[in-house]
Amino acid sequence: MNQPLLSVIVPVYRARDTLDACVESILAQDFPDMELILVDDGSPDGSGELCDAWARRDERIRVIHQANGGASAARTAGLGAAGGRYLSFVDADDRLLPGLYPLALPQLEAEDLDWFGFGVLHTSGRTCPWPLPGPHAGLEELAPELDSLLVREGQIALLYNKIYAKRMVGDTVFSNRLAVNEDLLFNLEVLTRGHAFRLCPHSFYLYQDEAGGSLSRRLRTDLLEAEQLTRPAFEAFLAACGLEEKEHRAFAEARRADVCRLQFFLLTGQKGKLPFLRRRALLGECLGFEAGRQAILKQLRQDSHGLLALPYRFCAALRLPGLLALYCGFKEPFLS
Repeated sequence: MNQPLLSVIVPVYRARDTLDACVESILAQDFPDMELILVDDGSPDGSGELCDAWARRDERIRVIHQANGGASAARTAGLGAAGGRYLSFVDADDRLLPGLYPLALPQLEAEDLDWFGFGVLHTSGRTCPWPLPGPHAGLEELAPELDSLLVREGQIALLYNKIYAKRMVGDTVFSNRLAVNEDLLFNLEVLTRGHAFRLCPHSFYLYQDEAGGSLSRRLRTDLLEAEQLTRPAFEAFLAACGLEEKEHRAFAEARRADVCRLQFFLLTGQKGKLPFLRRRALLGECLGFEAGRQAILKQLRQDSHGLLALPYRFCAALRLPGLLALYCGFKEPFLS
């Protein structure tokens, strides 16, 4: 086919039960000038064969088969194959809602936009709309809402709530050094190159948030490392939004404190085998950053299970990561 206006990239892994609905929602957009790139990331469940079946049914669909490398590797492969002037990412267990591409692409073209943002509807019923709807000349216009966009709601970090001009993405790929925050890093790097963009108040993406395996339900130990690796890009993005150095340093430290808080409660509340020395080192890092320790103590004071929170409050208040690691190791078999 000739060069399409839009390339839609879908990483596919263990998606046999959801892929049909996802692909159907994309093809139902009533936007013929596009290609759909399905990247089979070594799926062991027959998803790759399902991708091939879809490609035989619609000439706009292309399939890439590769050994399993994770979502970042799959998206990077999709970027390398994309021929469109604009890029859209969809996850294989999610769906598009009708009308997105017929609305967004004419505006991207007519207004010479670098990106187009739209809202997300979660299957649980929660919505994640963009603040400040309408056209914008640059990132500086987002400055009043950065706390929401980067921390509380996190619209900036998401891939699936934006359509990108390929010229803005350039040769950027997804980092293989990160297993979390790789989407955030991509956006921080790419969006700082952009200028004009439009934010749409309507939701066009249906996100599956009722399945298991979310960050809050499993033990991760890489949040602090991910924050450190993304910190330079995070600060550069804040500077591009017009924040003075003092302001963006404070914002970056607040983010680091929140990551320390989240990592602390994953280490102390989630089941998962972890060597004592590793747990102690991570807890020590969380408690060693004073703003992070204060955020941890604040949440512990608000815990409705006051007596159960006492050992954690005691260790956090006195900076005793070793004792806390011992306590966590003792109670870990009893976690549900």
